[in-house]
Amino acid sequence: MTNIVLYLCEKEHVEGGMIFQLLEDLTEMSTMRNCEDIFGYIESKQDILGKPELFARGKLVMLRTCNQLLRRLSKANDVVFCGRIIMFLAHFFPLSERSAVNIKGVFNTSNETKYETQAPEGISIDFNFYKTLWSLQEYFCNPPSLINAPGKWHKFTSGLMIVLNTFEAQPLSDEEGNAHNLEDDAATFNIKYLTSSKLMGLELKDPSFRRHVLVQSLILFDYLKAPGKSEKELPSEAMEEEIKTSEERVKKLLEMTPPKGKDFLCSIEHILERERNWVWWKRDGCPPFEKQPVEKKPVQGGTKKRRPRWRLGNKELSQLWKWADQYPNALTDTQRVCTPSITDYWKPLAEDMDESAGIEAEYHHKNNRVYCWKGLRFSARQDLEGFSRFTEHGIEGVVPLELLPDDVRARYQAKPGERTKRAKKEETKISAQQAEENQIATAASEMDNEGGRADPEASVAPIDTDTRIATVTISQEETPTPEDNQKQSSDTDIAQEAGQMEAETGMIDGETDADVDLDAVG
Repeated sequence: MTNIVLYLCEKEHVEGGMIFQLLEDLTEMSTMRNCEDIFGYIESKQDILGKPELFARGKLVMLRTCNQLLRRLSKANDVVFCGRIIMFLAHFFPLSERSAVNIKGVFNTSNETKYETQAPEGISIDFNFYKTLWSLQEYFCNPPSLINAPGKWHKFTSGLMIVLNTFEAQPLSDEEGNAHNLEDDAATFNIKYLTSSKLMGLELKDPSFRRHVLVQSLILFDYLKAPGKSEKELPSEAMEEEIKTSEERVKKLLEMTPPKGKDFLCSIEHILERERNWVWWKRDGCPPFEKQPVEKKPVQGGTKKRRPRWRLGNKELSQLWKWADQYPNALTDTQRVCTPSITDYWKPLAEDMDESAGIEAEYHHKNNRVYCWKGLRFSARQDLEGFSRFTEHGIEGVVPLELLPDDVRARYQAKPGERTKRAKKEETKISAQQAEENQIATAASEMDNEGGRADPEASVAPIDTDTRIATVTISQEETPTPEDNQKQSSDTDIAQEAGQMEAETGMIDGETDADVDLDAVG
């Protein structure tokens, strides 16, 4: 039945969460012996149930089912089954799943250890040592109670020193260690030891019992030294010294406990180091650290290509080094540097511009920036007329016209009318500039004439001064003749008469320019 439902869910014929609901119902109505068989089926179908399309629909149902099983199981008698469930959840859910993480690091304080408080009759061991040994479980199950409690810390350290002194005084031999086969005991392993005082002598000779007590001590010390705590939670300097001394003694006893004490100590240290990393990860907010798998490209031919090694780092430098041996006079050769002609260089682009060639636009040479940049440099040096067409037609206008077909050439060939337009524009600019200059000169002369009408003597003085300066300049270069002086004076009189006529003309009101000109001519 379950296989049929799983197949239908996998093929998406029914809702994907139906298989998880079915498994939950089966576990609720079955006995614990039958639940173990059902869970074995769940473990066998873990890969299918973990697929994304099914996992997203039923992960919460599966988590609820496993938690219900853990509540029904006995923590003392069904240890192996509980471990299987926890291992399944660890593999089924992502590593960064927060639902299975003890964020606050809370200890199970409900796990109390009950032991005898009154010494029975006929006991052959030290009852005080018995009480001291089992009283340490109160601190092992709740390490935070030792912080900021000097009385409890002193009581714990004194009891731990008694236990360590006893272990050191009664070391185990290799024969006693080998007599207890730990691999056979794993099948009947119990999470808690019996606390009867009558068993104290036998438990002291058990290497696994000693290791449990010593490992609990290392876990407590590791918690007290854990990083990332606040100042109130940190141990004092005196506590740190005592923790360091006690930790060294515990590690030494673990190394001396047979069998394979050194290997066991190395394994415990590795586990504690991973636990510290786990604590850091939780205190940083449990950031996800899953990485997407990298898709490996299939290698052609079934063999992995080896990356070539070059003598000088890359192919070009190695080739230059070889050329130096083959052509020793390559650098001094006069024909080493040759600049191509414009027609040869632009010929590939001219072929691209021919529509009959059928070359697609994305493969044109005009898309190659290096090619266009070099071509513009060549045209600027060898073909200025073609280079000037770049502003109007772009890079295709720089191509020599003789390389283009007739229909394409007509687009870029300048017409006679277009050739004269540019010259006319330049002439227009020059004439406009001259007109502006003439207007400025006319305005200045009018202002001077108005000033001359107000003060005739002031208008004459500059002319005489200029004439005197010109006469001195001429006398320095060449002595003028009487004819030259007469000609110069006549020119000056004509200029003065023209200025007076323009000034009188400007004073006339209500007459047009044409009328003024006619009056002046008349």
